[in-house]
Amino acid sequence: MTLTRTTMALCLSPTLLMAETPKVVTDFAPIHSLAAQVMNGVGEPELLLPQGADPHGFQMRPSQMRSLSDADLLIWVGPALTPWLERAVEGASLGHSMALLAEAGTVLREGGHDHGDHESHEDEMHEDHGHDKDEHADHEREAHDDHADHDHDHDEHDDHADHEEDHDHAAHVEGVDEHAWLSPLNAQVWLEAIAEELSELDPANAERYHANAHAAQEKIAALDARIKARLEPVHEEGFVLFHDAFGYFTDHYDLNSLGAIRETDAAPPSAAQLAEIAEQIEHGEVSCIFSEPERGVSQVLDLAKTAGAGTGVLDPSGSTIEIGPMLYANLMWSTAETIATCLEGK
Repeated sequence: MTLTRTTMALCLSPTLLMAETPKVVTDFAPIHSLAAQVMNGVGEPELLLPQGADPHGFQMRPSQMRSLSDADLLIWVGPALTPWLERAVEGASLGHSMALLAEAGTVLREGGHDHGDHESHEDEMHEDHGHDKDEHADHEREAHDDHADHDHDHDEHDDHADHEEDHDHAAHVEGVDEHAWLSPLNAQVWLEAIAEELSELDPANAERYHANAHAAQEKIAALDARIKARLEPVHEEGFVLFHDAFGYFTDHYDLNSLGAIRETDAAPPSAAQLAEIAEQIEHGEVSCIFSEPERGVSQVLDLAKTAGAGTGVLDPSGSTIEIGPMLYANLMWSTAETIATCLEGK
């Protein structure tokens, strides 16, 4: 068969060449779940980090590095969670990258990891995390209201081109708690941001991306209300965590988290932390102590025996939940259900 000039021109058309669904790579399961919801009916994102792997110290295989290099878009929390991925991004010929902690409208709280300077987010963080709950709730509402003021008007996203030129220049957010996916407000903000980014890369499916994002936002809003109702009867009961990974969740739902055995994943508990927890136990303030999958179980059981407290297992990344669009909702609900059931003394 002989190709005409018109046929050849059409075959080489940039529009047609870009018509293929973007190849999207995500860092770990909760973010993969959000991206999968936005891409529903168009394509499926890839997942870099296997379930149960340590997000802070993972080492990619050559095949994963090739997958990253071939991606049109990387969606990740940011180097605060996966510093190894930052190094990989620098070595990959990656088209676009979204560090979600740096997305406008994201609710941020202070944490223990410093990965560079980024002053523009300092006003979004608490100067004193000890103030916590009332102040943080106001901050969450303000951030969410600012996001709602956009009214999802994608045509007025005039600054996207400038943002796209160096999408990861804001990836370094100083001193923030990286577990931001555990705020449902952040999940809603990120769904919109993911839809916007995919629409820029794949305009032919823009309407579908935005419709999917809006549907997912509505589901998360309904889930949020359901979780609030589930936790309200026990929100004053005190509990201790294995490590400080649930601050966004406990702040958002106004829970009485008394502290953590470990402040970060790697840091051993300090004598001061253990002394404070022991004092809370002595005063009868601790109703439950929570470990994580395969982490802190023996230590939690010992403390719980001393305190006469209940125990449970909380999983901040959903490492035991089936990967896919439903993982995020299942993670949030299982977290709420585990906390409520323990605090109820069941």
